[in-house]
Amino acid sequence: MQKIYVRPMSLSYGLNAYNLIKSKKALPICGNKKLAFSNIEIINRGKKNKFKNINITEIKNLPTHIKKTVLRKISDISKKRKKILGLHLNKFVIFGVLNVTPDSFSDGGKFNKLNSAIKHARQMINEGANVIDVGGESTRPGAKLISIEQEKKRVLQVISKIKKYKVSIDTRKSNVMIESVKKGAKIINDVSAFDFDQNTLDVVAKLKKPVILNHSQGTPDIMQKNPKYQNVLFDIYDYFESKIQQLTKKKYLKQNIILDPGIGFGKNLDHNLNLISNVGIFHSLGCPIMLGPSRKSFIGKIMKEKDSKYRLGGTLSAIITGYNQGVQCFRVHDIKETHEALKVQEALNSI
Repeated sequence: MQKIYVRPMSLSYGLNAYNLIKSKKALPICGNKKLAFSNIEIINRGKKNKFKNINITEIKNLPTHIKKTVLRKISDISKKRKKILGLHLNKFVIFGVLNVTPDSFSDGGKFNKLNSAIKHARQMINEGANVIDVGGESTRPGAKLISIEQEKKRVLQVISKIKKYKVSIDTRKSNVMIESVKKGAKIINDVSAFDFDQNTLDVVAKLKKPVILNHSQGTPDIMQKNPKYQNVLFDIYDYFESKIQQLTKKKYLKQNIILDPGIGFGKNLDHNLNLISNVGIFHSLGCPIMLGPSRKSFIGKIMKEKDSKYRLGGTLSAIITGYNQGVQCFRVHDIKETHEALKVQEALNSI
């Protein structure tokens, strides 16, 4: 059985994009009239994948059975994303990483005391973060599972102290999700996309908070041991499509789902580069996209530099690559530099 995927191509920015949209020679990405696509790549996945790049004016010439699917996916690419927690998704949204752990891969032990966590959250907001993403369990490659009680002890007090900000809780456990929301968390970010805990789908459907579906292959302790895909883009696309269906069947609103392809979570260097370079394909699922390349090991592999603190340049390069494809949300450690890079790129793209 063949399946069709559609990726926006031949992107234009600023006044050029606006004029092309106005003359019906291009369509907006996610309702943003300063970001347009005039071509699409149609991928027919079967025993042998077939690729076809056409102008949007040529869609009418497609065979009827393909045209119907393509038009539906183009509609999902083009339509404006609704606000989440009052945040406009035609602007970039920065999630600041607050790991209150002793062992996270980049900043473990730096903010696992209450006062240092509160201070860092305030600093990140002042530097341009829109959301503070609080995590109490390390999900770095090789990390071991911790207990529910240990995780709650790390995150709940911090969340209650910074709840005046928009806070997301980074957890795989349904009980931690419930208690974190009670303390003031407004978004649920699960690196397992609700695969780890069988109760999480029902819990998030009842809580009705925005969610981030992060794709992982395997659990943190084993996920980097030779990860394999038939096709990393299409496999993750299909995975997200299934997850969206599972949630909407439980009366959960699709407009509150953010998709994160999970850079570094069960992916090798080529997988990560492929995902970042082609992340725009996920727009046809009709949800906002998040990218989290911050200080990840793929940057170190390219630069032959092992220490994560020397990966800022590579992080910013990956972020801008995603932003120029219409990615709306970015989960990062270095807020000031990310905010500056995105503001400058926003200005460049507006001309």
